[in-house]
Amino acid sequence: MTTPAPTRYDVIVIGAGIAGVCAALSLQSRGAKVALIDEAQPGSGASFGNAGIVVNTNLRPVFAGMTPAVLLGMLRNPASPLNVRWSRFPAMVPWFLKMLSHAGPAEVDRITKALASLCQPGAGLYEEMWQAAGAGDLVEAKGNIALNLSEAERDAHWEKLGQLRAMGVGMEKLDRADLARLVPTVSDRYTHGIYSPAYKHALDPQLLITRMVDLFLSQKGEWINARVLDITTEGGRVTGVRTPGATVAGDRVVVAAGTASAGLAKRMGEPVPHQAVGGYHVMIRNPGVTLDRPILPIDFRFAITPMGDAIRLAGIYEFGGEGMPFRTDLINNMLSHITRVLPGIRTSDTSMWRGFRSYLPDGLPIISASSRTEGLFYLFGFSSSGMINGATAGKAMAALATGAQPDIDLAPFALKRFIKGGR
Repeated sequence: MTTPAPTRYDVIVIGAGIAGVCAALSLQSRGAKVALIDEAQPGSGASFGNAGIVVNTNLRPVFAGMTPAVLLGMLRNPASPLNVRWSRFPAMVPWFLKMLSHAGPAEVDRITKALASLCQPGAGLYEEMWQAAGAGDLVEAKGNIALNLSEAERDAHWEKLGQLRAMGVGMEKLDRADLARLVPTVSDRYTHGIYSPAYKHALDPQLLITRMVDLFLSQKGEWINARVLDITTEGGRVTGVRTPGATVAGDRVVVAAGTASAGLAKRMGEPVPHQAVGGYHVMIRNPGVTLDRPILPIDFRFAITPMGDAIRLAGIYEFGGEGMPFRTDLINNMLSHITRVLPGIRTSDTSMWRGFRSYLPDGLPIISASSRTEGLFYLFGFSSSGMINGATAGKAMAALATGAQPDIDLAPFALKRFIKGGR
């Protein structure tokens, strides 16, 4: 009797968040036999808890123009979305200084252009995937409105977005009459705004990813619900991954495991300056007010996104919170402010969430081959933009992992930028 040979995959993708799922689908389109592996259910991590924005052409690094004094002021301001566990702050100072070294005009220009190369093609790439997955009903294209308290505040914000407009990003200035027409339930304390028509948002981010995984499975992809303990190698080349129950054989491995990615990279001899940054959201069900498009109050920068019959508030950053208790005060700050944005909103029926997102100090992800191990690739560090940039990044990774030429320049996203003398 002949014993059947164990299954061997062309590519194993570790991580079933949006970037990993997009990479898996793109690899399939190139004819690869793919396994997708994660200890959690698809889309249940940061991809579940995000603000729901899936197309956004207005990306700039959050630290643009920031100085040490501004950063400290924001971290100490309860109305700021930036928060830190002060007991851990001293150990994090070197990381913050690395981040601030990228805040000057030249670096912001470079980083914004790199992010644009990811987010601008994303709308078309996503549309193809959503239609194939039967998920078009989960996405709405109604743009986004930044809310300002005065004309001067709006014009200052408009000026900061000048680089994006020069790159062809569409925007429109709004006055109070425009706001009354587009978002009639918003408080009249907001007198001006900026409309970004290209935005699209998901009504249920996790369900959207689930349907994409269903498409992956229908195309003979394999889902493995297990924790990856190690990446196995032989002679400097990847041979697969080890889980608690078995070793899964594969010719190539893509690490797209969000905050767990940095630990795997470190084990492979490639440490990077990574932070797991906490993100919070609160879902308000039965809100009693109508909102049909995302809004962003500039006086307290958290995202307000309609999701079916609920409204999600998200966009809080918590540095140093990994392994620490949930901070209900961060949720309460958003709930307190939302009553000033949407008068009459009911906040009695809520659910809260915290998850951790993978951050690198220059605000750019790693989309790169390993510098040490043949057949090993990294796809992580998306900060708060994984949901927005997953499609383009996943397609580029599929090309890289199969020896083809990616459609975008991957030099800004190379692992070697964190190696002495490299960028």
